[in-house]
Amino acid sequence: GSRPRGGVDSDIPPDLTLSAEEIRAYGASSISELLTYLEPVTRSSRGSGQPVMLVNGRRISGFREIQGIPPEAIERVDILPEEVALEYGYRADQRVVNFVLKSDFRSITTEVEGRVPTSGGRTVTELDANLLRISGSERWSMELGYERATPLFESERDLIREPGSTPFDLIGNISGLPFGDEIDPALSGQVGETATVAPIPTAGFTLNDFAAAYGDPRTGDLGAYRTLMSATESSSVGGTIKTDLNGTTQVTFSGNLDDNSSRSFNGLPGVVLTLPDGNPFSPFADDVLVYRYLDDAAALGRQTDSLTGRVGVLLDGFLGEDWRWTLAGNYDRVETDTVTGRGFSAAPFQTRLDAGDPAANPFAALTPAAFTRNPNDTANSVSEVLSTELVLNGDVWDLPAGGISSTIKFGADTRSLDSTSVRSGATIERSQSRDRYNGQASFNVPIASTRAEVLPMLGDLSINFNAGYEDLSDFGGLTSLGMGLNWTPIEPVSFLVSYTDEQGAPSISQLNDPVISTPNVPVFDFATGETVLISRVEGGNPDLDAENRRVWKAGVTLRPLKEENLSLSSTWTRNAVDDSINSFPTITSELETALPGRFTRDPAGNLISIDA
Repeated sequence: GSRPRGGVDSDIPPDLTLSAEEIRAYGASSISELLTYLEPVTRSSRGSGQPVMLVNGRRISGFREIQGIPPEAIERVDILPEEVALEYGYRADQRVVNFVLKSDFRSITTEVEGRVPTSGGRTVTELDANLLRISGSERWSMELGYERATPLFESERDLIREPGSTPFDLIGNISGLPFGDEIDPALSGQVGETATVAPIPTAGFTLNDFAAAYGDPRTGDLGAYRTLMSATESSSVGGTIKTDLNGTTQVTFSGNLDDNSSRSFNGLPGVVLTLPDGNPFSPFADDVLVYRYLDDAAALGRQTDSLTGRVGVLLDGFLGEDWRWTLAGNYDRVETDTVTGRGFSAAPFQTRLDAGDPAANPFAALTPAAFTRNPNDTANSVSEVLSTELVLNGDVWDLPAGGISSTIKFGADTRSLDSTSVRSGATIERSQSRDRYNGQASFNVPIASTRAEVLPMLGDLSINFNAGYEDLSDFGGLTSLGMGLNWTPIEPVSFLVSYTDEQGAPSISQLNDPVISTPNVPVFDFATGETVLISRVEGGNPDLDAENRRVWKAGVTLRPLKEENLSLSSTWTRNAVDDSINSFPTITSELETALPGRFTRDPAGNLISIDA
């Protein structure tokens, strides 16, 4: 018999096949949404990310080639294990999803989506349009998209944070100098206790007014000035053309452009003023400190803009009757700009206080114009990738149980990441590029075959051997070796066993992303048992090493009912990784003990910064 149209050319059967009716039952409006619903069955036990995606059993130039195809155009979806990825030139750490498209299909799809929370706050509006034409092996599509989301503030979720140790407020507080010392013995005498921190009265600024207003410090709620989710806006345009060049060769062109922006707010900027004892507005015998917020949330805001462009071309053809080849080329460019506000300097207003300016009242309403805005922290990064890849599939030798099928891949790419960040006036420039050459070969050797009547008492048995090598200009050579066994002793039962030993280098983003500091990030400090607001520093780490991963896998699948789509499977996987590359873990006291240099505390022991 012949394989189903658009099926994967492999002796390993799909773990799951979904018909058009079953796909419709998911109610997905896009391939992205469908993949989200299918994530439990497309997730690899080896811990990798997105699965390998094929169309009609063939490689594609990238997800952008199919992202606009509506689920109604899909005739069948086959989901296959990681070992099948080897047969298409990929590493065996991703499952394979094969989309079989209908042979004749035309559609115009428009979608308007709105999301409104019942508790109020963030709303999302999304507009999408797609044009698709499929005629046999030829197809073309075009997609347009726009999405906008309003910010979600802490106040819209009734979130109230502890005020912290520094008594900032829009109306303000005063304290002795230094903080914690007595403000004025006369004030202490009026209030009947040692006054170290006192709220500023709403009217009148005599000693009697301060005594009448005395109590707990004012604690301004910044929930209305701090976002839980940023305001975002994005627009995109893309398209794909797939056509025949001749009777044996097809070509696919694809490209898209995405423009994204986000804006978040991190509270209000605070200023600390020193009010001299001789100032006309001071009723105190000693200098005091004045703590005030300025009503300018943008001064601590963050704006991020990114522009992403991608183009790709893929050629697919035959060499004779037994060999198929695929040649792909891609170019990606991403430019990201980040601007983070750093608040205001109190110097201009402080100079007026020191001079006794009668118009400089530190207890009255303060305007940001009376202060100097600190220079913004900025970060710019430009990432570029140019890649090409040639994949050959075919039989290299005939054995009694069948042909030795092979997949041979050669690839090359060049990547660059240039970043410049300015933080607190200090400029950090990083520039890193990487040229990579790689090759991979996979051979599937049939040992026993019931169909060819070779050792039929063993059922169907084949062994896979694979090896890969890549040379990185900035990192040296990395190798991968693997082998696997595919055994079906009787028709309802199949076993898959594999072992892989591979090395992986950190990406240049992990090495070279710009350094960005975000103020007023809430974290739980295990040392004090309180949630505090800190500055969180993030970016690339140029000192990362290559990781080495060894993976053992054994799986069994049982299909007890021949006429029903029922399968029972169990997989055992063991991952052992040396020099594992990970994001910064959850903040704990044990982590601070292990990495004390990543945590900064003030003299009082309050956590003020984390380098993540």
